[in-house]
Amino acid sequence: MFDSFPFLLSAFFIGLGLHLLLKVFAKHEPANLPHGSMGLPLLGETLGFLKPHRSNSMGSFLQEHCSRYGRVFKSHLFGSPTIVSCDHELNMLILQTEEKLFQVSYPKAMHGILGKLSMIIVSGDIHKKLRNIGASFITASKSNPEFLNCVENMTISTMKSWKNCEQIGFCKEVRKFTLNLMVKHLLSIEPEEPLALKILQDFLTYMKGFVSLPVYFPGTAYASAVKARARLSATVRGIVKEREKEQLRLEKGDFLDEILTRETLSDEETVSIVLDLLLAGYETTATLMALTVYFLAIFPDVLQHLKREHEAIRENKKNGEPLNWEDYQKMEFTYNDKGTTKKVMPFGGGPRLCPGADLAKLEIAFFLHHLVLNYRWKTMADDFPLAYPYVEFKRGLLLEIEPIPDMARIGSIDT
Repeated sequence: MFDSFPFLLSAFFIGLGLHLLLKVFAKHEPANLPHGSMGLPLLGETLGFLKPHRSNSMGSFLQEHCSRYGRVFKSHLFGSPTIVSCDHELNMLILQTEEKLFQVSYPKAMHGILGKLSMIIVSGDIHKKLRNIGASFITASKSNPEFLNCVENMTISTMKSWKNCEQIGFCKEVRKFTLNLMVKHLLSIEPEEPLALKILQDFLTYMKGFVSLPVYFPGTAYASAVKARARLSATVRGIVKEREKEQLRLEKGDFLDEILTRETLSDEETVSIVLDLLLAGYETTATLMALTVYFLAIFPDVLQHLKREHEAIRENKKNGEPLNWEDYQKMEFTYNDKGTTKKVMPFGGGPRLCPGADLAKLEIAFFLHHLVLNYRWKTMADDFPLAYPYVEFKRGLLLEIEPIPDMARIGSIDT
């Protein structure tokens, strides 16, 4: 079941990444293109592709097309002719040979949402430059005691807020958690500040239109997402200007300080990389957390194994003693993905391997540590992950939660 989400994402993004193969030959289509359908004029097959379906299946669109045309087929998605690949070996080849046999490319409509300098869109030297900056931030953060304490304190704060709740909407909670964490670490904005709420609201609007029919009419998800991205850019640009004006760059000590003092970036590059890291740390991490919690409820044996690992870690610590890097390294069962990395690509691959993968695993591990030691939870029978093609839960992953009686002893989130 875990295989489905990354598989669909890889099929989706590979499909977008190869659209130029058809676009180049739009007037004289070569005979060796794969079979497929261009769908309706203008719309192509986008509506069928975006039709929600259970994430543990390919969905009717991919199922029918693969059955009819094979696992690699031509289509017309998001305003562009497209080759869609649902073949794992081909997808891995493409990811591993970017800039050699293939070059990443996205439909123009995606540029309006992501921005022309997004790490997702750019290639070559610009991509390497921006990715290296992001990677250096991740490397410096993941074992930094200050960051580890920030992750744990926000985890504890989140779970304290559930103390008198019988039900929670987990997706909403975890998205707020992951975005607040990244906003704090990147920009030194505290969760309780009005600006943090504004950024969260804009990101929610942004994500609703991130993968949508690219029609720029007032009120459409796409138009709202483009406007939300513009507001987010303006917010980050304003923070940059304020620091330059008030000469605060050496006082905050966050990621923005680092790139303002050490890197030679244009304002547009600075804004773009901050938004890329916010996006990666927000949506990807939150989605993986939600899927993990959902499947742990379905597989109690796995949950018990996980719980035993975290109980062993807690038993060797004093009451209330924070987690550290050495504790994380002991969470082998928690972050072990050796059994799935050959089949799935939750963090991409090749030059597109997500530089924040290690940071996401750490955040999830710390969160799970306190969750499994302090709460029991049940999912709803009618709530399950859907692919849009990104993953969303039908009811926002509504959980029935119950505090574990001895939570004050083992979990250190008691008041």
